[in-house]
Amino acid sequence: FCSTLTRPPLPPRYARFLHASFLKQELNQSRSRYCRLHIYLYCNALIHSVQTMAKAVLVTGGNAGIGFALCRQLAVEHGCRVFMGARSIERGESAAKSIRLPEGCDGSVEFVHLDVSLDVSVTAAAGAVATRLLPGDQLYAIVNNAGVGFGSAATPEELLNINLYGPKRVCDAFVPLLNPTEGRIVNMGSDLGVTYVKECPPDAQAFLSSTPESWEHIESWARGEHGLGSPSDDMGGYGVSKALLACYTLLCAKEKPDITSSCVTPGLVDTKMTKGFGATRTPEEATVGVRHCLFAKLEGNGLFYGTSGERRTLS
Repeated sequence: FCSTLTRPPLPPRYARFLHASFLKQELNQSRSRYCRLHIYLYCNALIHSVQTMAKAVLVTGGNAGIGFALCRQLAVEHGCRVFMGARSIERGESAAKSIRLPEGCDGSVEFVHLDVSLDVSVTAAAGAVATRLLPGDQLYAIVNNAGVGFGSAATPEELLNINLYGPKRVCDAFVPLLNPTEGRIVNMGSDLGVTYVKECPPDAQAFLSSTPESWEHIESWARGEHGLGSPSDDMGGYGVSKALLACYTLLCAKEKPDITSSCVTPGLVDTKMTKGFGATRTPEEATVGVRHCLFAKLEGNGLFYGTSGERRTLS
């Protein structure tokens, strides 16, 4: 059982207490089952207390750009246990390994294979994370960062599938693992979603800025009068997908009132997705609003925030 006592990963400062050779020696020297049982229970309790000290956060699309910067900051600066979701196994594993944690850092980064565009992948990822959490442990937050950028080669349907349905899949699968009273959901929005809303007629703006009755109403809107392919959709589906993501955030707040849900725009950031658009802000600078939504005491639920964590409106 010694191998199970060092389930990945624990902060370096606690390694000396949990080193397998130390445990084996103690167990071998304990001549009674009573003593062995006490050592076993003590070590399990120690592991549990260490891991529950760190907030566990899932970040989708964490292997590059803003997601990668956020994973590193959460682990290094906030001592979080980060589950880095990525579609590519090779790139995800490489990205997780590339994050250097300073000595004494209580945070950690673990790769999780996660393609938000596929139901089966999201379900499998949730199962994998569930097995890594010790009994009684929960996720603190879900950051739906994975997405397709404006100007990509993706079709409008592909944009909608990843940017809107992707976060919905992730929430459906991972919310059962989330702390039911202190958990947080942060959805990565966009200023272009705001632009799309402002170009819609007043009645459409009213719908997009208010809490929808159900997920079915959001789906219907996506392919309705002002949805994909409409005169209001002049960004190939991107603006629609991001505006409806903010709308879905309001629905999350309605359906899960004890979990704090937010949508935040990172602004124009210099990443692979924005190449050629003249972005100058670094991915590290773009996480300010996200971290505000993760850790600050927020003024409400389901709200939209700007790059610095300031309260914004869609219309």
